[in-house]
Amino acid sequence: MMDFKIDYDLESDDLFVYLEGKKSKGAVEAGNFVFDFDEAGSLVAIQIMEASKTLGILLTKIVELGNIREFRAEAMNYRNMASVRFTISDDKVSESANILVPRIIEGSPVLNLG
Repeated sequence: MMDFKIDYDLESDDLFVYLEGKKSKGAVEAGNFVFDFDEAGSLVAIQIMEASKTLGILLTKIVELGNIREFRAEAMNYRNMASVRFTISDDKVSESANILVPRIIEGSPVLNLG
């Protein structure tokens, strides 16, 4: 798992985690998550909108988003899916969750008709 940098905007309740110096080649939006991948398909950033509510559904322990000290994540890529596992830690607790993310590698042939 890689250590990500953390930016949390309390006012908008958005959590943005990223690998410093890495560039996104494309993103996949899944609900309140936006996953950014580089050219090699490696995970480089995650944005979580309505983070308190969204993570409250996924995590059973209370993690204080303003006090996150560590966010670790990794993605296992499959043909058309990625399994993203992340671990969030504050000063009191640490918890992990998994999310399956569809990966669109090429355009749909249906869209190219006509």
